[in-house]
Amino acid sequence: MRAKRIIWTCLLFGFAIQAPAAGKFDFSGRVKLFASAFMVDNSAGQFFSHGAADFASKRLELRLNVNGYVSERVVYQVRFDAYAYPGDMLDGQRFPEAGSLGSAISSEYFEFNLYEASVKVTDFIIHGLDLTLGKQRIQWGSADKINVVDNLNPVDFANFFTFDPDYFAERRPQTSLNFEYYAGAMKFQLVWLLQNPVSPMPYGYSTRMQEFYGLQSISLRKYWNRELDKTGLGLRISRNVFNIDFALSYFNGNSSLPVLLEINAVPPHAGTFFYPHQQVLGFDCAGDFKGVGFWAEVALTFPENINGRLVVPLAVDGHVIAVENNFRLLEPAYWKYVVGLDYNFGHGVYANLQFLRGFFDEFAFTAAAQKNLGLGQGMFFGTLSNYLLGRLEFKSANEKIRLKAGGLAEMTAKGTAFALMPEMEIRVADALVVNIGGFWLLSGQAGDSKFGLFKKDSLVFLGMKVDF
Repeated sequence: MRAKRIIWTCLLFGFAIQAPAAGKFDFSGRVKLFASAFMVDNSAGQFFSHGAADFASKRLELRLNVNGYVSERVVYQVRFDAYAYPGDMLDGQRFPEAGSLGSAISSEYFEFNLYEASVKVTDFIIHGLDLTLGKQRIQWGSADKINVVDNLNPVDFANFFTFDPDYFAERRPQTSLNFEYYAGAMKFQLVWLLQNPVSPMPYGYSTRMQEFYGLQSISLRKYWNRELDKTGLGLRISRNVFNIDFALSYFNGNSSLPVLLEINAVPPHAGTFFYPHQQVLGFDCAGDFKGVGFWAEVALTFPENINGRLVVPLAVDGHVIAVENNFRLLEPAYWKYVVGLDYNFGHGVYANLQFLRGFFDEFAFTAAAQKNLGLGQGMFFGTLSNYLLGRLEFKSANEKIRLKAGGLAEMTAKGTAFALMPEMEIRVADALVVNIGGFWLLSGQAGDSKFGLFKKDSLVFLGMKVDF
């Protein structure tokens, strides 16, 4: 399967290069090297076990973009991503052997995938109606990366714990049909997702979840049993009024992130995770008042009514029996929202501040679910918490140096965690950029806040990007 996927990807790439003969096309790309290192020892961390100066992550990335047009009404874009991870894949069972094409797939990590590929047809059937079909990123909302109505594309959690700023709140393109109709000042949008959005998780995440909940095994359950259930639907209406952008949206599909559904505490201990179906009503707006930019997003989520389950052993007359407790898992409806401001002070100084209710991975669990499954605030895939995110930037007059002082405060009923995320960007040449930064948890405790889990995982990183 892996060989077939690589061959098909290469054929698509070849087609993307040949197809532009009918019109003009642009070819661009990026080579990126990223490496990070922990600053202190942490031999018994929840997510990481490491010594001081150990690598936190290291990888080489290649991005290839092809954009062009076939005619005045038909344009396309294709993007391929490749990743190489320094290190071997030895497992102690076999020698590192080459693949069928002589590639070193068994001695080093390498991935190559079709990240995005779509075709856009303007004035499709009727004037004012545009159709974009293929694997694409469709962004909803007006907040700065921290969106609560942006439900069409799943959050990319695969690189979330690397603390690479390029992957903070990154979302993955999805295969879909995107209809956009422009009627004067109004825009109507209909999106049909041909597959359910599912977020990728970091390598080894299943093992970490087992350890976190003290389970010997975990399993995933999907609700989509019919082919039609594997799709999602999105509707959005937007308009500009008095120089303020307003939008109403509706999403009907599944959550791209799993929730804990049941725990069987009868040995061997096992847990089941689930992707709940949900409907989301959204509202967002963005504008400017006397030089101060502002935005807001509100999402009202109606999850499916599903029961959680806890099975525990009970000793009766010298015999152990299993006692089952069933309860509603999620609240019938709950709110998430984000509001933000930004301002450009001039002379290269810029400030941005956002308040968030409900991180990407958080749900409104019922009191019974919190009690029986141990779900609450201050944990990943727990219940809703509050966050304050901000950054102060300075950009030199020649735009060669950019300094960023970013911070994140997590506020739960148990306590507060505060993390500092500084970054310096140096443009060495027109095509070469060097990034130096880090992640430091200044306060917070594990059990009180989710970011408190990284108390001993502060790190520094170095990134280099070459664009062509």
